[in-house]
Amino acid sequence: MLAALKYFLAPEPSKRLALFSDYEILPYDVFSPAEELISERLEVLHRAARGDNLILITSIANLLHRLPPVDYVTSRSLCLKIGDQLEPEKFRSTLTERGYRVTETVSNHGEIAVRGSLVDIFAMGMKHPCRIDLFDTEIESIRTFDPETQLTRDKVKEINVLPGREFPLDPDAIRDFRNRWHQEFDLDPRHSNLYESVSKGFSPQGIESYLPLFFEQMASLLDYLPENTQIIQMPG
Repeated sequence: MLAALKYFLAPEPSKRLALFSDYEILPYDVFSPAEELISERLEVLHRAARGDNLILITSIANLLHRLPPVDYVTSRSLCLKIGDQLEPEKFRSTLTERGYRVTETVSNHGEIAVRGSLVDIFAMGMKHPCRIDLFDTEIESIRTFDPETQLTRDKVKEINVLPGREFPLDPDAIRDFRNRWHQEFDLDPRHSNLYESVSKGFSPQGIESYLPLFFEQMASLLDYLPENTQIIQMPG
């Protein structure tokens, strides 16, 4: 319905118009949202947090839904440009803690592959994966590529690398998750596959329902928007 409303308001593509969808899963379901959907949500949060002039379409439920703090998205987002310094192994380790998956071949959002001086990444918030070519530790070129053929396409000057998930997976975040788990649940964590998976640095299915365990304080979509944001409720 939200997607149909977006098309109704702007049949032609518009950079200002953005859609913030819900997870499209039931509360406490054992499934996680699709990577593409998370990518679109993170892109909207990142653009809103940096002050882009958006026409945002969403639902009342999404306005009330708890989200990661604004500084989580802003502090864990990187802008990579040609000429920047990049250490491949350190970069891969950093992105792993930010929810990215290390693979041999990049084909889906949230994946990264390092092969010598080449770094392939399908950054959240981007429409296409990118191939970063390094000269030693300097970014020499950035090109988009086709995930099916793996052939490069267009040159780009810079890319935004957003967090891989709406929650962190670094050691501090895992510790906080474990501590809050013990505060909220009176059960043996050894009997919880979800607890054990997060403790090992993995992102199990359905983890989004436990988002508050990763943060001391949550935010709402309104926290990402300017104070003078005009809210219009559509009839229906």
